[in-house]
Amino acid sequence: MYGQKKGIDLFLKRIQPRLLLAAQWSLVAAFLLFPVAFAPGNVAIALAFLLSLAAGDYRARWQAVRGMPVVWWALGLYAVVLVGALYSPAPGADIGMHLSKYGKLLLLPALLPLLAQAAWRTRCLNAFMAAMGFILASVYANVFWQLPWSVTQNQGWGGDHTVVGDYITQNIMMVFFATAAIARGQSAQGRRRWAWWLAAALAAVAVTQLSQGRTGYLLLCVAAAGYVFLALRGRARWVVLGSMALAIGGVLATSQTVRDRIALGLNEAAQSSSMEITSIGGRVNFWKHTALLIEEKPLQGWGTGSYHSVWCQRVTQEGWCWFGGWHPHNQYLFFWMENGVLGLALFLLLVSAPARASARAAALDRPLLWAFSLIFAVDSLINSPLFSGRESHFFIMLLLWLCAQAHFGGRGAQPTPAVV
Repeated sequence: MYGQKKGIDLFLKRIQPRLLLAAQWSLVAAFLLFPVAFAPGNVAIALAFLLSLAAGDYRARWQAVRGMPVVWWALGLYAVVLVGALYSPAPGADIGMHLSKYGKLLLLPALLPLLAQAAWRTRCLNAFMAAMGFILASVYANVFWQLPWSVTQNQGWGGDHTVVGDYITQNIMMVFFATAAIARGQSAQGRRRWAWWLAAALAAVAVTQLSQGRTGYLLLCVAAAGYVFLALRGRARWVVLGSMALAIGGVLATSQTVRDRIALGLNEAAQSSSMEITSIGGRVNFWKHTALLIEEKPLQGWGTGSYHSVWCQRVTQEGWCWFGGWHPHNQYLFFWMENGVLGLALFLLLVSAPARASARAAALDRPLLWAFSLIFAVDSLINSPLFSGRESHFFIMLLLWLCAQAHFGGRGAQPTPAVV
């Protein structure tokens, strides 16, 4: 009996480092795949999660991340979602869908230990930047040629050149790519610095000139302004911010696509009371009617998964059950309506996690941490990023990377050994 137990212990001792290594490479693959291919990205993320669990040594791994606030906020938010399932009037299928979608929150405590070493954080971010570089090159190539992997097949300058998924998600990722490229340029030297800054400029133009998404315009302004405000000091800060304001004015003056999209959005908002199904007018009505539902149960909410059935009962105009019945295009209102004040509070903490973590981060990382929190916060006002599949991939995976970078690579951080 003793010999059998000793043999099992020896086998586990040999296999655990290999499982850990496989989990880390799966995580690198996930960062490479999720921006460009949804299903393979899902597989890589699931594989990293399962291999991470199989690697064992849970006590050491928990000790490595238990001091990170983002872990507690993610676990707390998912616990609230679980409790909300107990009193929800929604069908089991709707509740299960919400539990599955928000289950990505559990990736944070499970996968953060895999990024304890700087080499793995570098590999993961390099993989993401390579994937976004491929998307950026495809956007410009799609202006001239029909690419078989591009979502849109319309050639010519100024049109919508969405390569993967939908234009909203592509623009969100492209805005962060542009910001990260600025950060890399700031820490690089010589030609590499200018190459990164050129990539950032090309990404910004892809958002403003080669996409129809207003979300991208807004997030680009917010992220760039936030980054510059944190990265620069004194006169340089105001000179660059002023130059950015002039550049925005130039974009408005030269891009008919941007002007048309903004004018259309303002008109849709003004006509929202007609309950016509439009992008901006629809959002105004989502927010208005969801706020009315919150007023009825502001503390505990209606329960996990309840939005669809309750919305369709209350908003009965033709087409609106289908159009607005899955989420209100506002993650704050979504959590508040379904999971009450506590769900809203925990989500606010989760959104602010990178910005809060910047207090202990290395100086060069702080502007990027704040820029991501700003992107997350503003996008959550007009979309439901933790509910939408592609957006949740991006926000959870980059939240994972940024918080790991701040915690394990921040000021005064000690070199962290492998956790197995």
